[in-house]
Amino acid sequence: MTLPLPEYDKVIRRFVKDYVDNLTPDQMRNHLSEQFHIDFENIRQDMGQDEVFIEMINWDSDLYDQIAQDFDLPEDL
Repeated sequence: MTLPLPEYDKVIRRFVKDYVDNLTPDQMRNHLSEQFHIDFENIRQDMGQDEVFIEMINWDSDLYDQIAQDFDLPEDL
């Protein structure tokens, strides 16, 4: 079965909304943590580690700066 794209989008959005609405906070954290790791890994594979670090800076530069100090990472990319 193949739905027209607008109808498919409605199905997917409904599923995701209903699924997420039923997650516990711990389940949500676990899902997000895993997905973010996959996202960063995809960036690394496509564009390299520096692009991952830049993405981290874009998300939360203060957090990146703290971690950069712990791992001796470059602060200016």
